[in-house]
Order: sequence, then structure tokens, then C-alpha cells
Amino acid sequence: YYITHNSMAVYNEHLKITSGDIELLRVFSLSGEFRNMAIRPDERMEVKKLLERVPVPVKESIEEPSAKINALLQAYISRLTLEGFSLASDMVYIRQSAGRILRALFEIALKRGWASVAEKCLRFCLMVERRMWGTQSPLRQFKGKTAVPEEILLKLEKKDLTIDRLYDLDSHEIGEGIEFHSLGKGVYNLVHRFPRLDLSATVQPITRSLLRVELTITPDFTFVEEHHGNSVAFWILVEDVDGDHILHHEMFILKKKFAQDEH
Repeated sequence: YYITHNSMAVYNEHLKITSGDIELLRVFSLSGEFRNMAIRPDERMEVKKLLERVPVPVKESIEEPSAKINALLQAYISRLTLEGFSLASDMVYIRQSAGRILRALFEIALKRGWASVAEKCLRFCLMVERRMWGTQSPLRQFKGKTAVPEEILLKLEKKDLTIDRLYDLDSHEIGEGIEFHSLGKGVYNLVHRFPRLDLSATVQPITRSLLRVELTITPDFTFVEEHHGNSVAFWILVEDVDGDHILHHEMFILKKKFAQDEH
């Protein structure tokens, strides 16, 4: 990931098994890659406004560069418009670095077996990649001809109709939920294009400290090349009973030609 040794030292010091969203964004903003990024006098007012608008609280003072870096990352995810040219150029650098730094943090959490932190890091990777928050409807990702009208997306978010909840509804029920019956079928089709796997596990004890796990994976979505490309990657994590530690992890890649098969 081309991470500097200074950044790795910061991650080792500040990344903990109990780290939440606030702490993870702080760790990101302390990365050595941003050591030359300072708060210029003419930026203070706009940075202050950003700190008031971003969804994840920033604990650092406006005097600290990490507060600016944190605010710019969240502004990028939120698609906020910046007024100052210097801030916009700083955001470009943060955007270019964000993906690899967050992927590196995910890998660190994965290697250490920290289930909760790994999940949060992976979510942030996707939020930066898609430029949308986890609380927003994933249907916002569809563009062009398949785009869902903004008013429908706002209704889904206001009613907290998640993809999992929509998946259990038929087209008529979705139409009632969004109060727009004619769009029920279209939204239903889009919901069923979201990558989803049906998992079935068989566990067999080998010794007192060794388990054999057989996992049957069945794709449970409509594979559309326009949206999924030639393959879709999934992370498979085996966690302990408390969901704190990762016992095993591996990546599963579902290819288009096997999209209907059991694995």
C-alpha cells in the first residue's frame, strides 16, 4: 500500500481493538502522508463550517491539521462543495490517498483478528469509494437509466427501509412503502441486483482445539454485467462466539459464468 513507516508507527500506537468510527477517522488523519498539510489563515472559517456539518464528530481543535484532514475526508464522502481553492486542492490529495490508507488499516485489523475494527475499516473503504454514508440508501449507486428519483431515495432513508428489509418485500409492498406504486417493480429489480450470498455451514470437531468447517455458498442476486462487471469479491470472516475476534478470513470471488452455481 506504499504506507510510510511514520504512518505505521502511528497506526500501531493509536489503532485499538475498541476503536470506533471517531477513533478510526482520527487515526487516518494522523497519517504521515499528511504531515505537510497545515491550516492556512484564510481557511479557518470554512474549516470551522465543515466541522459543524460533517456527520462524525471531530474531537481535535481547529488549530490541529488533523481536524482539517478529518473534515475534508468526511466532506468528500458527503459530496460537500468547497469554496476555497487551497482546500479543494488539499481534498484532491486526501481523496487520492484515502483508499489505500483505509485498505491498509483494514488489512492491519484483519491480521490482528479484530472483527469489529476490520468491519468498520471495510465500511469506510466502501463509503470513500462510493462517496456515500452507510446510513444512506445503497440505491443511490444506480446512475443513468436505472437511477432512482431523489424523492424516492429520501423516503426510503426517512423510513429506514434498508436493502435487507426491502429484499423481504414483493414489488407491490415496495410500491406501498415508497408511496409510488408504478416504481415498485423497478425498485424491486434493483434491490435484487445487490450482491448477496446465502451461506450454509457444517461444523465438525476434529480435536479439542480444531474444527472443520464446510461452507456452502449460494449466490442470491441477479448478476448484471453492467453493474457487477465480470466478477464480484466478498470477504468471508469466521468470528468467535462474541464476534470480537476473527478466527479465519479469506476472499471469495464470484465470477459471472458461475453466478448461478452453488459453491
